[in-house]
Amino acid sequence: MSRGISSKRALIIFIVLVLFVIAQSAWWVVFMARLVDEKVDIATELGGSAEYVEMIHQEEITRQIMLGTEGVVFLVAVMVGIWLIFRAFVRTAQLKTLQQNFLMAVTHELKTPIASLKLYMDSLESPKIPAEKKATILPRMKQDALRLESMVENMLQAGRFERHDFRVTLEPLDLSDLVLSTVQKWLQTPTDVPLTIKGEIRPDVTIQGDRVTFQRAVDAVLENAMKYHDGNRIAVKVTLTSDGQRARLSIRDEGIGLEKTEIEAVFERFYRVGSELTRTSQGSGLGLYLCREMIRSHHGTIVARSEGPGCGTEFVITLPADGNDEDHTTG
Repeated sequence: MSRGISSKRALIIFIVLVLFVIAQSAWWVVFMARLVDEKVDIATELGGSAEYVEMIHQEEITRQIMLGTEGVVFLVAVMVGIWLIFRAFVRTAQLKTLQQNFLMAVTHELKTPIASLKLYMDSLESPKIPAEKKATILPRMKQDALRLESMVENMLQAGRFERHDFRVTLEPLDLSDLVLSTVQKWLQTPTDVPLTIKGEIRPDVTIQGDRVTFQRAVDAVLENAMKYHDGNRIAVKVTLTSDGQRARLSIRDEGIGLEKTEIEAVFERFYRVGSELTRTSQGSGLGLYLCREMIRSHHGTIVARSEGPGCGTEFVITLPADGNDEDHTTG
């Protein structure tokens, strides 16, 4: 909501400034035109000859053309300056909103597992809890600890990308095997709604890649599909193809979809679909941003596609099918 209000306020200020500059320019043109007429009238009243009056008139016209040209250049410069200020203002407001959302998301992400861990530890200390129930608590504690570790690692990775010191070691990587094992892993993940993942994975697709880094990138896209489902089921289709030069990995879900304005925004730092005040899904808004940067570190690209809300989302990753780089530093 605040992002919309700030953008609207900036737009109003921009329009007011533009109208003011246009009005000032119009007044200046009218004033200069009157000045020419006044000089011609004065020359006529003083008894100047027709040739002299015409000379005065032409000189003033030439001078005003010169001043007018300079004025147009100045006007364009002012308009460009106003536009740049408007864009900077809007971008600042957007970044402020994204950072506020990030802080709210991180606060929630930290608070929930910490509260769970405290509750589990109290349960383990309680003599009233049977031993068999205590045994079931330990895996849950481990899951919460892994959740905290993942969030901290995401923030550290984001910092590395910002400092341009994130490194990957590129070596022959069986992408088909990685995608297949990732799909199998996610199929075993407990979910609140029915989960289906269909795969059309071409065998023996090899790229130059860092297995751990690329694994995290694919996990980020699949995790996004798991979080933003329609509330009834999670349906994902994973397709891996290659033409010998480029490998293409498509991950399509049938979830909530994206607005056109969100297709590029989802790869921004801290951006999350919806409002932090009403959102129930986990996350800090760094997953897809890190995914994009990790794909770029592999000399690849990732794009999002969606027909709109309720129509699902497709993420397409394109990578070189072969390469010779042994080490690559982003930035």
